[in-house]
Amino acid sequence: MLYKLLLNNNHLLGAIPLDIIMLSNLQFLNLASNNLSGSIPKQLGECSNLLLLNLSGNNFRESIPGEIGFILSLRDLDLSCNFLTREIPRQLGQLQMLETLNVSHNMLSGRIPSTFKDMLSLTTVDISSNKLQGPIPDIKAFHNASFEALKDNMGICGNASGLKPCNLPRSSKTVKRKSNKLVVLIVLPLLGSLLLVVVVIGALSILCKRARKRNVEPENEQDRNIFTILGHDGKKLYENIVEATEEFNSNYCIGEGGYGTVYKAVMPTEQVVAVKKLHQSQTEKLSDFKAFKKEVCVLANIRHRNIVKLYGFCSHAKHSFLVYEFIERGSLRKIITSEEQAIEFDWMRRLNVVKGVGGALSYLHHSCSPPIIHRDITSNNILLDLEYEAHVTDFGTARLLMPDSSNWTSFAGTFGYTAPGA
Repeated sequence: MLYKLLLNNNHLLGAIPLDIIMLSNLQFLNLASNNLSGSIPKQLGECSNLLLLNLSGNNFRESIPGEIGFILSLRDLDLSCNFLTREIPRQLGQLQMLETLNVSHNMLSGRIPSTFKDMLSLTTVDISSNKLQGPIPDIKAFHNASFEALKDNMGICGNASGLKPCNLPRSSKTVKRKSNKLVVLIVLPLLGSLLLVVVVIGALSILCKRARKRNVEPENEQDRNIFTILGHDGKKLYENIVEATEEFNSNYCIGEGGYGTVYKAVMPTEQVVAVKKLHQSQTEKLSDFKAFKKEVCVLANIRHRNIVKLYGFCSHAKHSFLVYEFIERGSLRKIITSEEQAIEFDWMRRLNVVKGVGGALSYLHHSCSPPIIHRDITSNNILLDLEYEAHVTDFGTARLLMPDSSNWTSFAGTFGYTAPGA
């Protein structure tokens, strides 16, 4: 009997086979961070013993099958970072044992089903980066959700951090209109003597609204504080990185390029990361910020031994930066231009670096969907770890090539190193 099927972080392609319903005792199914496509099969609803279902970081399209709501034992459901559309099925409200729900970074639309009010076991929810609208369910999981878990939707409202309150019910509006009529009838005889006062108050009100608008808009536009590391508190991570680099002090600088300056940061957990702080000119080019976040989400799900892991991207009024895995020895250029280090970098190690870079490019071109073209493979963009294993980095000029795309018109990269025709 098979209880766990964990195939996450591989290069799986195609659709989920319908024969999966034969695994009737399956409790954990994790297919995250692959290149699976097509629609999520409704037959998954027959896997009635599932406790965890994770299909995040793939290319699933169409709608979420309502049959998933039949898996009454489900505790964790993660469908984030796909291309799912239409409304969230009301049948998901039947998952009264569900504790964690993540449907972020999709294209879901419409209202959150009213059936969600019965999901009292739900403790963690993330619906960010969709096209949802209307009131959030009146349950604790949504009321306690962070703004990062609810942001970037069409217009959701309710009692939660950063959301606007919903409009009053129609009956309340009717009572309010009647009250206003009564007030007008009483005040009418005095209208002449109070006209000047009303005009003054109206003018002041307009000025106050404009002032409030000026104060609010910069906060919404610039202080976005968006961190595309799913499941983490973006604001806290931003503060940790700024503190670890002492406001990007030059003492922590480990490299500089055309797109930004790289700093070494030691997090409170003692994890070491490389932080590329983008130049202001680069952040100003992000005309479609939501599309850029989608691209970062795809890149963050890349898993290959010869590719530097991209952990996330943060945009803030003061700083915008990418966060990468830290590779100890630094760039290939640094190694080969140092006489002492070049001696240790013998021909067997050099051959291994060539094989590693080739493997990384083959993965990006043929195993990613859509393919990813780096366009700037230089010795500066190849990092070596303590074992002299190669890691390709810096996707600053990369483009995700959709099948109907033709974005080959502008030059990007370093002369002499770009792909032919780039």
